[in-house]
Amino acid sequence: VQKWLNVVDPTSDYSSARELREPGTGSWLLEGREYMNWKEGQRGLLWLHGIREFTHWFKSYAPRMVINISGCGKSVLSATVIKDVENLCESKDDHALAYFYFTFSDSEKQNLVNMLLSIIGQLPKRPSERGLPREVVDLYKSTGAVRKSAEIKELKKVLSQIIKGFGRTFIILDALDEVPTRVRDSLLSLIGELKADHNAGSLSILVTSRPEADIVGSLEQLNGFSISLQSSTIDPDIRTYIRNSLASKDGIRKFPQEIECEIEETLVAGSQGMFRWVDCLLRILEECITPKSVRHALKELPKDLDSIYERILDTVPEKQKEYIRRAMNWLAFSAEPLTLGQLAEAIVLEYDVDNSVMRICPSLISFEDTRDSETSTRESRRLRLAHFSVKEYLISDR
Repeated sequence: VQKWLNVVDPTSDYSSARELREPGTGSWLLEGREYMNWKEGQRGLLWLHGIREFTHWFKSYAPRMVINISGCGKSVLSATVIKDVENLCESKDDHALAYFYFTFSDSEKQNLVNMLLSIIGQLPKRPSERGLPREVVDLYKSTGAVRKSAEIKELKKVLSQIIKGFGRTFIILDALDEVPTRVRDSLLSLIGELKADHNAGSLSILVTSRPEADIVGSLEQLNGFSISLQSSTIDPDIRTYIRNSLASKDGIRKFPQEIECEIEETLVAGSQGMFRWVDCLLRILEECITPKSVRHALKELPKDLDSIYERILDTVPEKQKEYIRRAMNWLAFSAEPLTLGQLAEAIVLEYDVDNSVMRICPSLISFEDTRDSETSTRESRRLRLAHFSVKEYLISDR
């Protein structure tokens, strides 16, 4: 039964996000009024979302275009909340926590049935029960045991029954916007139904996403708390991240304090709240070897993530561009992360994917779970695009 419930494991995503968190960041959220009220059982829903930027076409009479800004650290904040709520649940026998990370790079982590199974599987046994809840075992016997897929309606009913057995249940769902739009309607409806079926004191749901129009329209109707990750809100965290990076990153040379202050102030001012933008530019600054080259680089910073990705790909040596293009296409359109061995075979057997693709494009490609590096063979480690915005850049006409 546990194998059936744990068809998808969100702990790897949680662990990866936790590793990215800088000490001391995120306290503004945990100490904020909206979060504390949500945690105490008010309103039942808290939505953390990025901001939308309005831009104009070149002609003044043309309509405005809405751009949802990516990379503002929502998944890391989710991990911060999970840890905080986990600590609370450890001190309260009648409290329970479950979470799920939706992921653009893995279709199994965009599936609502898998999400519900995972949530149900994470919720601890109720004090009155010695084994798995009876309703879970019954559903398994009628579906999983006979290789039949469970229905969302059945799983929701079981989940609701389990929730009623606890004094408080916390459910945290990260990156709703990484769910394909064809599935997202059902997900948003499910969130609304769960909130309607349980009072705010018994079920607290936290979700993160970019403010896509359909998500905004659905969640705003639920009368929950909403926190916009404005630049002014998270700039202190970005400043901490930059300082810690300059002090600890092996690739960045030690420059005089005056230069490091210039780096810090320039990146904070241009970040618009985007950790992702800052991280990519710190990697670019690793190539600078003199204060003069740093100042030159700071004057020519790409203004957005698309510009950064374009610059990275433009610097690929001509002889390797075709290999990199193939690798990017495979990762962008694959339904799940690919192992190094699979990617090497897909683009060309003799090509050294590990030493070339990862060295040339560290800001564009990452390993799925850094914990695997010590236990997995080189060929079995799984690669994915480093961020949802990378996939959007690769498949868009921008």
